[in-house]
Amino acid sequence: EDMPPRALRALKEVQAVFCEDTRRTRQLMNHFGVSTPLLRYNEQDERSQRDILDRLLAGKNIALVSDAGLPAISDPGRRIVSLARENGVAVTALPGGTAVTTALAGSGLPADSFVFLGFLPRTNGKQIKILRAAAALERTIVAYESPFRVVELLATATEAIGAAARGCVVRELSHLHEEWFTGPIEEV
Repeated sequence: EDMPPRALRALKEVQAVFCEDTRRTRQLMNHFGVSTPLLRYNEQDERSQRDILDRLLAGKNIALVSDAGLPAISDPGRRIVSLARENGVAVTALPGGTAVTTALAGSGLPADSFVFLGFLPRTNGKQIKILRAAAALERTIVAYESPFRVVELLATATEAIGAAARGCVVRELSHLHEEWFTGPIEEV
């Protein structure tokens, strides 16, 4: 239900849609009756990037989607966008759902200015350093984390910026089992 009509039109009009996981994206395409060829994109594979760039340089219109979220916002896409721009290829980004702004809007935390950290490094020391630097800016801090490591990240945040700092954790954002936990970080 979060799919914008403009994005649906684009998916139907392009010559190919590149995605992280064709099985997952095929479900979305089938749901909306989109029959455009679906191809896998691997952000870490230079051949995959070259394939897309070659198509673009040949004048093909392609789309890039991510499994959940907005391409290039903590999801694959940044490298191919950069490569396309470096080669003079026009790129258009379509508005769509992204967890960072959706979570901010529903958090009750100040969202007029914020620091988005994406996925933090896994080591505690690096996390503390990054969180302290972000906290020094006196803005709401947003980070992504795996559900398997979120409790550890909250403990690290408590250590880095203090137990009384307000926080919000969102799970399954915009899905059937969506949950919100807000309050002092130590309690969350």
